[in-house]
Amino acid sequence: MAKIDPDPENQLTLDDKVIDQLKQDMGEDAEMVIESYVESIDEFLSDIENSTFRTPSDDLHRWAHTIKSSAASIGAMRLAHLAAQLENAYRDREKIDLGEQLQHMQHEYQQVSATIGKITGA
Repeated sequence: MAKIDPDPENQLTLDDKVIDQLKQDMGEDAEMVIESYVESIDEFLSDIENSTFRTPSDDLHRWAHTIKSSAASIGAMRLAHLAAQLENAYRDREKIDLGEQLQHMQHEYQQVSATIGKITGA
């Protein structure tokens, strides 16, 4: 079974440098883009949560990949790391405790969402 590492020491919940760069690059549109990424992560986490044993692993792999990419785009490095673990497990056809991994991802998503809310005022 793939090892779950929910709290790697070298990963930040939210990398301020990424947020600052988005704000610099996108100006007033940055908050809208950040919120869009956060919403898409929430939707894909829901898709994973609502998946069944009949859900093709290709779908789960794609959802994990999208969460990883979206999280990294907004500097949510720990969430990106957790999604990468899930993505890699599906790609390599390793067993992983989906419930446990999802729980860690949802917890980290809540941390990211709360931090983003403080930054954007949402």
